[in-house]
Amino acid sequence: MVTAEVMDGFQAIFCPLIPLGLGPDGLSLRALRPFHEAETLLLHCRGIEVGRLHLPAGLQQGELCAIPITRLPRVPLPTELRIAATRDGRDLATPWRIDSADAALSLLGPPEIRIEDLRMDHGVLRGTAREARNGLLEPVLYARINGAGARIVSIESPVGLPEGGCAFRFALPIHPADLTEAGLSVSLLLIGQETPVAHFAWTRHGAGAAERRLAELDGRLRQIEEDAATAQQGLQSALERRLALQQERIDAFIAAASTLLFDRLAGAPAACADALRGLLASGGAVAAGEPMLDRLAERLELPLDSGLFGAGWHREEVYPHGSFRWMGPRGLLLNPVAERALGAVTLEVTGLYRAAAPALVAQFDDAAAEVSVTAREGGTFSVRLVHPQGPQPVRLLRLASQTGGCPADEGESGDRRMLAIAVSRVVFEYTAGAEPDPVSPEEYAVAL
Repeated sequence: MVTAEVMDGFQAIFCPLIPLGLGPDGLSLRALRPFHEAETLLLHCRGIEVGRLHLPAGLQQGELCAIPITRLPRVPLPTELRIAATRDGRDLATPWRIDSADAALSLLGPPEIRIEDLRMDHGVLRGTAREARNGLLEPVLYARINGAGARIVSIESPVGLPEGGCAFRFALPIHPADLTEAGLSVSLLLIGQETPVAHFAWTRHGAGAAERRLAELDGRLRQIEEDAATAQQGLQSALERRLALQQERIDAFIAAASTLLFDRLAGAPAACADALRGLLASGGAVAAGEPMLDRLAERLELPLDSGLFGAGWHREEVYPHGSFRWMGPRGLLLNPVAERALGAVTLEVTGLYRAAAPALVAQFDDAAAEVSVTAREGGTFSVRLVHPQGPQPVRLLRLASQTGGCPADEGESGDRRMLAIAVSRVVFEYTAGAEPDPVSPEEYAVAL
């Protein structure tokens, strides 16, 4: 029960009654002083009588009573309940405020809807519903077709009735698939109630109980097929998400292991010569003698599928207009000839994620690189990285992008990779001068 606010002494002088709250018995009252002014208490809502209480003997001070409420009109909320002895008399208590339609359910109980003029009109099941007591009702109807499934029913805004309560019209489209060999069966239900408020059935001539049962079975079979298809789609989506998560974890493990290995090799090359010798001997560009690892060339271009792309780089993507590799927020590049003086590194950027121009920070080993960006035709950029101390032997190039993002997090696609820049070409430029003598892969490993 909703309780009333405390009434001050000034209000008690003019109002002999104080409302206490609403409940199944109606609006509860208490007498602040002896009350013998009227034998009947009337309860009004916007001028409409909603309840009355006979008091032949009046009320003594402190005595309790309750005015039963039999109906509520359809009025805008919030509204007030007023207590008087006559229709136009003065208020005997402060008005009681109703803020929501939920109060009508506690006062009047479950709705009692009566369906009128239920008919089939051009493939649409139409009708009018009345609720004689609860005018604040906001109805929600749904239908069961052939005993299975559920379909929402379109409802017009309820209108108030002169004597209280409300009425509303509804419509339910009937699909061709709803008609079976045995006919059609429709049950209308109100949300929150299990008992149908109306039932409509149509059968062909001569159909009996067996045909109606067949129609229900056919509807249930169709519902089972739809549920099975939905469940299969959900399982497929869950399987794809799990496979994607597993692949992300595998890629993350490989990237972490590669980072640890390369950091260890860069920190203590002499102690890890055997490990690097085994890595070089297992295959790759150095063992295969690819042209890009010509140790005497002044410019070496890395193939996009080269193993010298370290952690932070995604796989190569090949398209008819060209190929490139996406880099995440950070990426590592290994110098193909670490013992030579590296003059500069040039990156050709063909794509950016959520950025108008590349914003890169680079390091040659532990020294910050000088970065210069040049715009080219076609919306591409050339990024040139130079060592601040001039040409120096460098083992590792570290790249960090100040822009980027994940397409899946922004709702653009299902790609959950972190993307920053797309690189189509990487060129290492070495200074001209005395060229080192050719060395074997084992000596190269020791040099790293």
